Amino acid sequence: MPLLLLMVVLLLGGCGYHFPGQGGSLPGGVERIHVAMFDNLSREPLLENRLTTEVIDIFSGHPNIRLVPIEDAQAELSGRILSYDSSSIAYQQGDQISKYRAGMVVAVRLQGIDNQRLLWDGTVRWQTEYDAAADKMLQGDDERRAQDELARRLAEELFSRLLDDF
Repeated sequence: MPLLLLMVVLLLGGCGYHFPGQGGSLPGGVERIHVAMFDNLSREPLLENRLTTEVIDIFSGHPNIRLVPIEDAQAELSGRILSYDSSSIAYQQGDQISKYRAGMVVAVRLQGIDNQRLLWDGTVRWQTEYDAAADKMLQGDDERRAQDELARRLAEELFSRLLDDF
């Protein structure tokens, strides 16, 4: 059994297998990036702050990527929140809403600083669900937590797609 495990590990390592977001590098071999504040084209305020913060947090944790001011960067990562939506998806007796689904769509691009060459361009989207509450303040808190989760998941998805070039 230990021999079989060793063979599997060696085969996976030899074929270049890696866990998502852990392999490779940014397109174009970029190591120093500037993350611009994301634009928010949705009607929901402050999503751009949440998303930009999450993107910075996840990219700053990679050993081969340095976040730097624009003047020191090889490329700029920028994006636009194209949409945010929260709609009811489940009901209880009496047509009372019991669950919502929130979703966000973000367009992102990585562009070289010196030559303005487009290194990566893509769209990421994510959805999450949250419970309805009779108290509107509690429901607002639940929606904000859902927005935080959306921002975190979108940042993770973006990170994975950029590093794995999917």
